[in-house]
Amino acid sequence: MTTVTRRTVRSIARDVRDGVRSPLEVLEESLSRMSRVESAVRAFVSVDEEGLRAEAIALGEETAAGRVRGPLHGVPIAVKDVIDVRGHATRGGSQVTDDRPATSDAPAVRRLRDAGALILGKTATHEFAHGVTTPPTRNPWDVTRIPGGSSGGSAAAVAAGECTGALGSDTGGSVRVPAALCGVSGLRPRPSDIPPGGCLPFSPKLDTCGPIAGDAEDLALLFGVLSATRCRLDATIAGLRVGVVPAADLGDVHPEVLLAVEAAVRELAAAGATTTAVSVPPFAAWSGPRTVYVLHDFLAVHRAAGWYPDRVARYGEEVASYLALAEKITAHERESAVRELHRLEGLLRAGLEGVDVVVLPTTAIPGPAVEECAFASDGGGRSPVVATLMRLCGPFSWCGLAAVTVPCGFTTGGLPIGLQVVGRDVPTVLGVAARYQARTEHHHMVPAIGLAAVPD
Repeated sequence: MTTVTRRTVRSIARDVRDGVRSPLEVLEESLSRMSRVESAVRAFVSVDEEGLRAEAIALGEETAAGRVRGPLHGVPIAVKDVIDVRGHATRGGSQVTDDRPATSDAPAVRRLRDAGALILGKTATHEFAHGVTTPPTRNPWDVTRIPGGSSGGSAAAVAAGECTGALGSDTGGSVRVPAALCGVSGLRPRPSDIPPGGCLPFSPKLDTCGPIAGDAEDLALLFGVLSATRCRLDATIAGLRVGVVPAADLGDVHPEVLLAVEAAVRELAAAGATTTAVSVPPFAAWSGPRTVYVLHDFLAVHRAAGWYPDRVARYGEEVASYLALAEKITAHERESAVRELHRLEGLLRAGLEGVDVVVLPTTAIPGPAVEECAFASDGGGRSPVVATLMRLCGPFSWCGLAAVTVPCGFTTGGLPIGLQVVGRDVPTVLGVAARYQARTEHHHMVPAIGLAAVPD
C-alpha cells in the first residue's frame, strides 16, 4: 500500500468545470484503468464504451459552451447491477432475470445523470444482493480475498481506481461491508432519503440505495445529488456526544479491528468529542429474527415477480437454498421475529438516547479469503463467515438509522479496517466521518493494484 493524492469526485468535477480536462479525457482515463486492472478485480459486468464516448463528447461540447449540468458534470459513476440504467439489462447477478435492456433510468440514476454524471457501467453484485462475497469480483487489496457484498463490484471499482464514485444498495450492510473490506467510504442513508424505485427489491422496508466513494466529503456531494438536498457538514465535532459500543456487546471481533477502532475513538476525543460507553443489546441477538424477517420478504418478492418457483433451475445454489429455507417459515415464526426485532430496537434506541452518534467496527473481521466463504452444496450451507460480516450492520438497517463506514486502519497483513458511524441523519454521520478523515490518512491509502491507475 502507499499514500497518494487520490482523485476524488470533487477534483474531477472541478477540473471539468475549469477546463483543465474534458469529460472525454476523464472517461478515457477510467477506461484505461479498467483495461489494466479489470482482469484481476472483475468489478464490472456491463460497459458500453462507444455510447460512453458519445455522451462524454456531448458533455464536453456543453462545457465548452459554458453550460454545466450540475455538480457531477463529466464525472464517471458506476452503478450496481440491481439498479436500472437505460440501455443496460438489470440482471442482479442472476440468470433468473431477463436480458432485456432497461428502457429508463432508476430515479436515483436519473438524478446522477441530470447532475452531469457519466454512467460508466454496471458493477457486479452477489446474486439478487443476497450475500457478501460478490463472485467473481475480488478485493483489490488482495485478489485472493472477497470484496464483500452485495455491492462488491461498486466498492472494488472505487478501490481499484476505475472510478471515483459508485452507487450501491444496502439492505443489511451491502454498501458498508464491501466499502469497509475494500478500504473506501460508503453510506447507507435512511430509507426515505433516496428514491428506491427502479431497483430489484430484497426486503422493501429495509432496502436503500447509497453511494460509495473515497471519502466522506465525496459521499456528501453524491448524497446531495441523490437525495435532491443540500448536505451541509458541520465544521467541527467539538462537544459532540459520541457513543462507543463496549467490546462485550459486539461479540467476537478480530483484535486488530478492535485496536483500530479504539484508536479512532481516541482521535475523535482529541478533536473535542465527548466519548462515552453505551448500553445496547448484544449484536448476536439480532441475527436469528433478522434472518427470518428478510428471508420471508425475499421469498415474497420472488413469488410476486413470477421467478420462484417457476425459474428455480436458473438460481445459483446459494440463493436457491435461501428460498427453500424461506418456504419453511411459518406466519407465527415471522410474527415472533418481528416482535423480537421491535423489542431489540427499543433497547437499542434507549441505549443511544444520550448520544449524537455511535461508533463501532463496520465488520468484525477483515476481508476473508475466497475459500473461507464458499457455499457448501453438500448440506453445509453458507459459511459462518458470511453472518459474521453482516452482524454489526444489520441492526441499524432495521432501525432506519443513517450509517457510514470510513477506513480507520489496516491489519499487519495490509487489509483495510472500517469504522462505522451511526446516527439520526446523514449530515450528522457524514460530518463526524469527514472531521475524522481530516485528521487521518487512512482514506488516502491505495492498493498496489491501483497504483498504475493513479495519475501523477
